[in-house]
Amino acid sequence: MNRNKLPVVRAGGDWAAVLGHRLGHHSTDLAHHAAEQTRQRLRLALVAFVALFCVLTARLTYLTMMGEGPSFSISAGATDAQTRPIITDRHGVVLATQITTTTLGANPREITDATRVVVQLKDILPDLAEARATRLLSGNSAYVKLASRLTPDQRMAILNLGNPALKLRNQPSRVYPTSKVASHIVGFTSSDMRGLLGLELLIDQLDDEAPYAPRNEVFETSLDIRVQHAVRDELYAAMVKHKASKAAAMVMDAHNGEIIASVSLPDFDANRPMADGNEGHFNMVTQGVYELGSIFKIFTAAMAIDGGYVEADKLFDVDEVLKIGGNEISDDHPQEGPLSVDGIVTYSSNIGSAKLALRVPDEEHFAFLQKLGLTDPVDFSFPARQTPIAPSRWTDIERATASYGHGIAVTPLHALVAGAAMINGGVLYPPSLQKVSMPVGQRVISGETSTRLRRMLRNVVELGTGKSAEVKGYGVLGKTGSADKPNNGSYDENALTTSFIGGFPAASPRYVTFVMFDEPAAIEGSFGYATAGWNAAPTTRDIVERIAPILGVLPKNEQVKEAFINRSPAKLLAAETQGGSYAP
Repeated sequence: MNRNKLPVVRAGGDWAAVLGHRLGHHSTDLAHHAAEQTRQRLRLALVAFVALFCVLTARLTYLTMMGEGPSFSISAGATDAQTRPIITDRHGVVLATQITTTTLGANPREITDATRVVVQLKDILPDLAEARATRLLSGNSAYVKLASRLTPDQRMAILNLGNPALKLRNQPSRVYPTSKVASHIVGFTSSDMRGLLGLELLIDQLDDEAPYAPRNEVFETSLDIRVQHAVRDELYAAMVKHKASKAAAMVMDAHNGEIIASVSLPDFDANRPMADGNEGHFNMVTQGVYELGSIFKIFTAAMAIDGGYVEADKLFDVDEVLKIGGNEISDDHPQEGPLSVDGIVTYSSNIGSAKLALRVPDEEHFAFLQKLGLTDPVDFSFPARQTPIAPSRWTDIERATASYGHGIAVTPLHALVAGAAMINGGVLYPPSLQKVSMPVGQRVISGETSTRLRRMLRNVVELGTGKSAEVKGYGVLGKTGSADKPNNGSYDENALTTSFIGGFPAASPRYVTFVMFDEPAAIEGSFGYATAGWNAAPTTRDIVERIAPILGVLPKNEQVKEAFINRSPAKLLAAETQGGSYAP
């Protein structure tokens, strides 16, 4: 090569200039070409950046609109979960809320000695099931859950083990401060925060498309947790005392349908709902159907009076057994001499009740039961409602026995709602677990009939089978009911369902109560009896004594005293006619 013919390139020079010189191009042309290439590259980079920005913006918009978010898990990280509303009683007391707890899991594939790891964990978690944990950690899964709701100290101790195979995750958890007290009503959720029972299930059913409410929302119930606690306390003590297998009790505002308390026993701890399997999850109030016996005599009397099928002074002979076809109807509490309608209810005459029912045309009899809601599920926003069991035929014998609560089975809630209409002036209000700002009900009997029924039910407590329900100073009215339990097509005389429906204060009932026992036994002092007058009625008394002051119902003498002290004619009138002031 002839080195003398090559141009000399200065330090830092550009070979392009040399080649351009050899090709006949000027340096200014080459500079223009380089600038143009740079511009093209910048344009390409800008287009790519804009496209990437648009993709990211579209994805972010999609995630925002669809309510999705990134799903991930790390050893000590957090998981995203559906937010649920706080559930409270009518005064703001928290019944259910959401907190963040720590869950312990593990990757068995990273564990070489499962037994050793379980021994270490057992020292930190005393309740850990060793056999189960060993089995899980010996498997080949990528992740297994070992324990939940760890305390801060337990979390720190596990972190100090320094085992990367153990996974700690922050997880939302539902907690129930009242534990067993309102478990059937409030219900509980699954580990993934889905409602499984009670109001927790109802909240999901109200809106299945998205979470019911944001984190700061509250689901306020009509329950008064003070009353709920008192009712459960008295009912549980009575169930143990009378050796009953199950029990239920409710309190409702008779003038708007608000449920103030609802208890079913046995119950369960909502914080550990599966501790005993599903035992205790059955809600007697809404899921159980029972033949309630003589409580139905209230409805039979109301039907006969309101329909004009019986005169006010009409007397019925109840001395002799009533024969209908090949069937006989007798009285558990025989009375000498004829009874009026009031006497039939007061002294609980089966014979008299059957005679009342048979004076009403069969179609109107069934229509009246339908009007009271006793043939269909209760109009109630709550899961697991049961349909009553009505007779398959509607002949005279079925009508006669149904008149005193045999052959027809309803839930306790049915009896409570229908009973409230009998004493509140004749209006049937659908029950509600939330406050009712504007009550809307259906008139089922006249106000005059309701007034007469209140006198009858007061007589039951003063003179008849409900004497043990009386509460001094308040006045209780009500009706007992005792029925043999059906068993394989017949009735078991040794197994009773006993109940008492009541109202207070007697002068102008604001609250209606219901107490029921399943298979109570005769106890010392009951003279061999296990009927409602010996268990359901006195339990009602104990409940009313506890809850009347809580609800702001004053004893009668205190009402009058307070009215005179304040010198308010209006308050004196209220004391005489309404029975006191009431909490909202």
